[in-house]
Amino acid sequence: MKLKEELLYFKDEWTNLRSHLKAFDKKGKQEDLHRFRVQVKKLRAFLILADSGLPVKQLEKELKPVRKLFKAAGEIRNAYINLELTKQFLIAQPEMMEGQRKFMKQSAHDFRSEAGKHLQRLRRARRKLKKVIPKISDIHIDFYYRQQLEQLAVCLAPPYADTALHACRKQLKMLIYNYKLVKPVLNQPFNIAYLDEVQDIIGEWHDKEVAIALFATGEAENEQLVEALKKEKTRLKRHLTSLVKDFYTRATTASDLPLEQID
Repeated sequence: MKLKEELLYFKDEWTNLRSHLKAFDKKGKQEDLHRFRVQVKKLRAFLILADSGLPVKQLEKELKPVRKLFKAAGEIRNAYINLELTKQFLIAQPEMMEGQRKFMKQSAHDFRSEAGKHLQRLRRARRKLKKVIPKISDIHIDFYYRQQLEQLAVCLAPPYADTALHACRKQLKMLIYNYKLVKPVLNQPFNIAYLDEVQDIIGEWHDKEVAIALFATGEAENEQLVEALKKEKTRLKRHLTSLVKDFYTRATTASDLPLEQID
């Protein structure tokens, strides 16, 4: 892969990151905040790939100022998601919901009040990263993808632990995010549609975990709902167990989903 191609990819993804952050700072819409966080994940995935070919990892560290924004944005998103969960499951807990609304509103206000600082952080981080992005060899990219899939085959072998599965999903997402860039230089096709299906099921499982944690104790406690969510989680576990049989072979069998459909 040519360095020119890497830098163009970096530029395009960074432009998208900056646009979504500016849009949230201006209008405060949750979709823009979500898109900003997705862009941080995409850029981090690219930098981890670039770092993997270096003797000393340095690139991801330069993203630290941006990841601080990512974390602050995550706190706003968590409050929003909690409110959406109470609506989805028709849970009437006025005090809890009002507390989440106030927290979300205040956190969003505090975040958006530093819009100027946000752009300064982005500029500084981008300048530093642009200077040190290395050329990644085609051989290394192909080796990296095979190695990651081998690790995932082990990670996805039952029995499952929730924390391990969540880590597996992050690893899958990084391969998916980088695929648009690396696809032309891979020696063997990778079934990104299949990988996306696997990460999506794990994501549903994680969503149930979040909901169980919210409704198991405290102001939103609902034992009947928690039992229903646990049953749904068990169903997802059976689905995942079936889905990941012969994972490596299925992951390396050509069948692509249009990349614009993958988030």
